[in-house]
Amino acid sequence: MPVKNIADSIQGILEKHRGFMTVKGLVSSMSADDKRALGIKKSDSGKIIIRKIEKSAEGRFIFSSKGRSVYILVPFDPSEFVLDILSEKKAFDPKMIQSLPFTKSEFVAIINGLVEEGRVIIKLSDDMKPKIYRAPNVRKANNAHDVNDSGEYTQERFKAAFDELDRGRIFVRICDLRRRLGWPREVFDGMIRDLRNRRVIQLHTGDASLMTPDEVSDCYIDENNFRMGSVTWHDRQ
Repeated sequence: MPVKNIADSIQGILEKHRGFMTVKGLVSSMSADDKRALGIKKSDSGKIIIRKIEKSAEGRFIFSSKGRSVYILVPFDPSEFVLDILSEKKAFDPKMIQSLPFTKSEFVAIINGLVEEGRVIIKLSDDMKPKIYRAPNVRKANNAHDVNDSGEYTQERFKAAFDELDRGRIFVRICDLRRRLGWPREVFDGMIRDLRNRRVIQLHTGDASLMTPDEVSDCYIDENNFRMGSVTWHDRQ
């Protein structure tokens, strides 16, 4: 199998497991041909295996440590992922955190962000324990206009924030732009998607090794699960 197809093979395996696995689990699920193409040997340490995967995976995946385990993930929006596993009627089981690629503190931060956006609600049970639910009627926005009835979130405001961060550099990091605007995640992502589809902006992939975990989380994940790290404006006067 050509090396150029290894990334597709890995992504296929990950997508069968909700988009993430431990590196050890991934290797166990790989075919002998994939392991041979990557040069993986039984004597290889975890760090060596990760380097071999990174070399052939074309920057398409994220590696995240949790305890003694290292996860490999298809780039995704952590908030959307967590929202998808929550239910409106059945409370989230805290034991599930053990099987997720997030630490407890990361999961708490994601939940708190979703609560602030009104996409998750927390109720107290009779014994005063918090119960986590997805808020009723929460959906993903297909574009910025779906959630912009108030007119507060406009292309003009988006461009103004871009210009403030640009300062002649042309490339603006999406994580910086997201934080500057402070919009709800679905609104910001909807605007990015809308502007890209209309060819107003161009998106570029980002190098996760040069970012903090929070900055990686604040990138934009497109419909093909590629992590976009920066944006340029097509029409620069």
